[in-house]
Amino acid sequence: MTDQVLELATITLADGATEAQLLAASDHFQRAFLSGQDGFLRRDMVRRGDGTYSDVILWESRAHADAVFEKAQKSEACSAYFGLMKMDPDTMDEAVEHCTIMHSFQKG
Repeated sequence: MTDQVLELATITLADGATEAQLLAASDHFQRAFLSGQDGFLRRDMVRRGDGTYSDVILWESRAHADAVFEKAQKSEACSAYFGLMKMDPDTMDEAVEHCTIMHSFQKG
């Protein structure tokens, strides 16, 4: 077992927002904010079969993920990205899940 944590964030577009806007804001969020954060290892954006999206982020540890969440509250790039998402403050905790990596496998 490792300390690595996989963050799974479910994304539903806000009314009037487009996938193209989401991808552009996602790229800006990555370059301007996330790439430079301690503990960040990898990120994938996926389109789900039901029309929603998932942001899948691999962190060195849960502590790293939590620390970056605090910094995100003050970031313009994060605000622009999150502004394209439909968010209910009462259920925000349900939209993001942190899963401990138990074991990883690679081809070969």
